[in-house]
Amino acid sequence: MNPELFEPYALAHSRNSRSGSVARRGALLAALLLGISACHDAGETPVQEQEPTGAVTGGIDLYSGIPQDGIVLGEPSAPITLVEFSDLRCSHCRDYGLEILPVILERHVRTKQVKLVFRNLAFLGPSSVQAARMAAAVGMQDRLFDFVDRFFRLQARERPAITDELLLRVASEVPGVDAEQAMAQRDSPEVLQQLEAARAEAAALQVRGVPALFLIREGQEPLRLRLTSMSPEPISRAIEQIMLEPQPPG
Repeated sequence: MNPELFEPYALAHSRNSRSGSVARRGALLAALLLGISACHDAGETPVQEQEPTGAVTGGIDLYSGIPQDGIVLGEPSAPITLVEFSDLRCSHCRDYGLEILPVILERHVRTKQVKLVFRNLAFLGPSSVQAARMAAAVGMQDRLFDFVDRFFRLQARERPAITDELLLRVASEVPGVDAEQAMAQRDSPEVLQQLEAARAEAAALQVRGVPALFLIREGQEPLRLRLTSMSPEPISRAIEQIMLEPQPPG
């Protein structure tokens, strides 16, 4: 395994049984620390312009034919899980979603190597909370990833203020989504529980900035991947190396 891509990742384990179980699950994760700017809970850091990679697509058919189930995208039996912690108001999360994610989808999700899990955080204030709740409500109709993609594309073009009208418009653009139903479910217990679960998992994994990415292959040692640019290549190489590792006996 290439030591330039990976290094051990250690979690702070708790003696408390409840938080300890979260930590034990987290011990199976591999942290991918971006070697680029990130958005933090204290506010958004200044954006350093990145050269486009040419990966941005129109988004119309980006998720077509890929199974979606709430916060999960991809074949349920895929051997590797890629978990993304994101804030919909974060410009770096947007760049990841538009520049890197489409390549990962084509190379690894459509080929059933990887499934994605989207963990929605709200680091950047009330607008982040509004957007996160609407995304989670749309996710109850199994169209979370489509909503996030359209939201990021709108942010890239306009950077508008987040209003109910805007969120309703974005949800209405997603095929198969009842936007009015999603608006009505934004404050439902299911939505609030989903966002609280994301916050709890982020705390267990010591996530302090977004985007934060984690690879999971059950039974293998935790591994950390350092990314040095807004490029899909380090993630892709990490996935390929993990796929080549012998699977531990069950």
